[in-house]
Amino acid sequence: MNARGLHHVTAIIGDVRRAADFYAGVLRLKRVKKTVCYDDPGSYHVYYGDDVGNPGTVMSTLAWNCVTPGLTGAGEVVQTAFRVAGDSLDWWADRLASAGVTYRSEVSPFGERTLCFSDPDGTALSLIETWEGRSGQADPNKADLALRGLHGVTLNVREEDETIDILQKVFDFQLVSQRNGAMRFVAHDGPGGTITLRMIGKSSRGRLGGGTIRHVAFRASNLDHRSEMVEKLRSVYGIVVSDPIERTYLNAVGFRAPCGVLFEIATDGPGFAVDEAPERLGQQLQLPSFLEERRAELAAILPPLA
Repeated sequence: MNARGLHHVTAIIGDVRRAADFYAGVLRLKRVKKTVCYDDPGSYHVYYGDDVGNPGTVMSTLAWNCVTPGLTGAGEVVQTAFRVAGDSLDWWADRLASAGVTYRSEVSPFGERTLCFSDPDGTALSLIETWEGRSGQADPNKADLALRGLHGVTLNVREEDETIDILQKVFDFQLVSQRNGAMRFVAHDGPGGTITLRMIGKSSRGRLGGGTIRHVAFRASNLDHRSEMVEKLRSVYGIVVSDPIERTYLNAVGFRAPCGVLFEIATDGPGFAVDEAPERLGQQLQLPSFLEERRAELAAILPPLA
């Protein structure tokens, strides 16, 4: 079966150590790769996810030097949601409060209990209860309290457009509900299986910067699967994707969706264990071969990140 759903979401941050304290410390995600932005190697690109960084669990952070705050608007990702066990939101609320993170309790347009909050750069996040795989105990146990990967993303769009067709006919999502100006699409019931489009009418576009999402990546099982998607985008929708983007752990192409959001299609492999043992993921700075000769220079430029 072809891979489906979200592969990862990439946020723009300012302070890599502050983000690490939040994502690995407060949210208890595992840092699965510490590398650099290949196009701007003087800045970090750090990936967080489950124990091995499986597709659908990964939030990556691009640390832009001297970044100014971004502004969300139409054609932007306005919330990234993580999955947590049912009946664990009270525990998470206490954890966020003890870390000084302001949150609010909400019910989504589709009836899900959520906690909404932001990372230190202002990226809008939420935790949403899911009920699979519960231990059967009255209280959540330690395993229950881990994040269970991405739930999905919410996009602000001005109106219905071909993005809806692309989600369904290229990425194999299905429209399952439409309420209160929001459309819910589901590819599967596991991590990274959900996308919500929120229709906001005429509105200004956002501005990329700290606290915004640079892109949303969709899964392709391999290069052939990705090529099928790329050909469908070209032949049916007239969309030409970028040249392949080689990132050691995945290979991606990008394009601007009709709604304005930057989408990528990323291969599931080779994965984050291609250059580190699984039990040592994220511990050492990993560089692509073309930057290895600059290791000493980059180590002097990059801020320490233990």
